[in-house]
Amino acid sequence: MANYTMRVYRGDKNQGGYKDYTVDVEEGQVVLDVIHTIQATQAPDLAVRWNCKAGKCGSCSAEINGKPALMCMTRMNLYDPAGLAITVAPMKAWPHIRDLVTDVSFNYQVAKKIPAFTPRAPEADALRRRGRRVCPRGRRGGRSHCRPLRERRLLPNGFRSRE
Repeated sequence: MANYTMRVYRGDKNQGGYKDYTVDVEEGQVVLDVIHTIQATQAPDLAVRWNCKAGKCGSCSAEINGKPALMCMTRMNLYDPAGLAITVAPMKAWPHIRDLVTDVSFNYQVAKKIPAFTPRAPEADALRRRGRRVCPRGRRGGRSHCRPLRERRLLPNGFRSRE
């Protein structure tokens, strides 16, 4: 266990400042884990947004030591415990609500405009199955028209054969 000093921004959009917290950090923890530890032990009113903890949604984005990053993907072992305090602040690009929470409703408005993915209908062509071409002649003689392009043999000079 290492002892880190975390400098976390506290406040709303009108006023606020940084407050220091000293936390014991275990091996393998990320910044979001440490923020949750602070929330559980020292500051139960600390506001932080997170959703997937897998680096997919971006809801835990913050500025860590002045650089935008995902708290769920930023490992604590990147920072020296004996060094300066690790500063965690809300993203400056979004309107600030409280503590580490920002208003990301713009993302949801844009996402509504993006059409949903609809897979195309399966092909009626009997020659296409699982992305491979089925030879109508029963794959006789190893002819090139029976093999998909990715299976064509390469000549010693690196070119594809013209079988």
